[in-house]
Amino acid sequence: MPVSHAKQHGIHYTPSELADFLADAIVEHLPQWRGTLAVLDPACGNGALLSAFSSALSARRRKRVKLVGYETDQSALQAAQDDLAIQDAGQVLLERADFLNLRGVDNDCQVPVPDQPQEDDEVPGVDVIIANPPYVRTQVLGTKKAQQLARRFGLRGRVDLYHAFTIAMANALKPGALLGLLTSNRFLTTNSGGTLRKLLHDRFDLLSIFDLGDTKLFKTATVLPVIVIARKRDSGIPAHDHCHFSRIYEYRENGRSKSPQHHCESLLDTVRDRRIRGLVQAREKRFVIERGTLSLTGTDNLWTLMTPQSKAWLDTVGHHTAFCFDALAHVRVGIKTTADDVFIRDWDALQRAQRPEARLLKPMLTHHNAARWLCRQTAGLQKILYPHVVRQGKKHAVELDKFPRAKRFLEAHRARLSRRKYLLDAGRHWYEIWVPHKPDEWAKPKIVCPDISEFPKFFLDRTGAVVNGDCYWITLRPNIDEAWLLLMLAVANSSFITKYYDTLFHNKLYSGRRRFMTQYVKKFPVPHATCKSAQAAIRLVKRMVEHDHVTTRMEEEVDGLVWKAFGFEKQGGRRVQ
Repeated sequence: MPVSHAKQHGIHYTPSELADFLADAIVEHLPQWRGTLAVLDPACGNGALLSAFSSALSARRRKRVKLVGYETDQSALQAAQDDLAIQDAGQVLLERADFLNLRGVDNDCQVPVPDQPQEDDEVPGVDVIIANPPYVRTQVLGTKKAQQLARRFGLRGRVDLYHAFTIAMANALKPGALLGLLTSNRFLTTNSGGTLRKLLHDRFDLLSIFDLGDTKLFKTATVLPVIVIARKRDSGIPAHDHCHFSRIYEYRENGRSKSPQHHCESLLDTVRDRRIRGLVQAREKRFVIERGTLSLTGTDNLWTLMTPQSKAWLDTVGHHTAFCFDALAHVRVGIKTTADDVFIRDWDALQRAQRPEARLLKPMLTHHNAARWLCRQTAGLQKILYPHVVRQGKKHAVELDKFPRAKRFLEAHRARLSRRKYLLDAGRHWYEIWVPHKPDEWAKPKIVCPDISEFPKFFLDRTGAVVNGDCYWITLRPNIDEAWLLLMLAVANSSFITKYYDTLFHNKLYSGRRRFMTQYVKKFPVPHATCKSAQAAIRLVKRMVEHDHVTTRMEEEVDGLVWKAFGFEKQGGRRVQ
């Protein structure tokens, strides 16, 4: 299948070993049943999940199963039909249809299966859903389709197709029925996953979660998978308030090496055995397996893995916390032009007559400049055409007639820029930047960090440079002493904050890269500035940034002071990021 087609439609077929793991995890919670067990895959593809579920049952139980699948791709449906034909299941019912277009899936009612009558919405729902729904984000779905799904399924924020599928699947299940969901782990701790977390928490008893992280079980996909096993609430079944949470990520060492505690042929077999935790060796790589229970943290109810040890650690942190970053500062993403190829380029390569006026070309910080404490490059920064000014405290688009060269340049790209209909619909000029922020805010001392980084790279900037959208930036709120900004810089670059991040947020991509987004950074804790360790950290960071001189020894000293300010001796350094 062409990669572009797979991306557009969110198609990532489930590898057989992962399908078997998901099926086994569901069967573990499957009660005894009489009559026929209806098992549905709403986007069955080549039938791997239905086949795995059937294979996970005993021969006797398999004969009392009805396997139901919907799929829009005829060739995939035929492959599923061929594969399931050799299964000794009671019934196999496959239909070419879009599950989201079936009657009733967007309401809290039960959805029919293909061989049953469809009058009056009175048909019983299914007993089990096993699913790897398509992942298609708003940018690929298109605004119109995303808005339609949002209205139908009550979604908010950034819509992904799998959000709508999960709501529809919840509606298709009987009370007391089981859901085995294989999807992107992004929903666990991102704001955009809040609707889905609330749905699963409110309508299901959560039984098991397996965050399979960067194990690369999908060979060609960038999706990091998670499996959720849940039972739809039923007034006749006691509530289940204890959800097992397992997490596995590639081990990335930085310093002294550790020896694996376990060696295994199958990584998923190791995850399946809940007695195994810690460092394991599999497929010529090393992974760390963590075990705990699901914890809902913060006002946005992020789903995190918690142990008695991590809870006690966070309690100590809370006792020594004076503020969070958000209480002291604004945390913002950088500018979004939505036309970088126009606004950001090598301006010196243009002839002077084609080059916009120097007044509108602003130095810009990007992730390429990111380093710890100080900007990696202070001269020769990339420049952006910035057509905005501040007048009387308000941001305005510049008057192009006053900048003839800039006007000539932008007019040459007018067709490209005018296609940004969302900008025009907002009453903006066709040549504006979509998210420009306020230009005078950059003149303030600010901390900048890249959105994606393996370890913290926060640095102080006093140049007034614009911050690009691949970075975030932090400025103090009014009347807050600048010493707090230096203390925040110390905390943000510490190994302490790496542990804090991994304990509460744990939003990692491949190769151990973390997302340092506003929703996480604004929750970083700040210790009491009056404690001796915090005061010492402020003095040392001030010396480092003012003298443009940072040594490993100075970094280690600041790191230890941050740990101490939160009530700990330094734990583990940066050996494992």
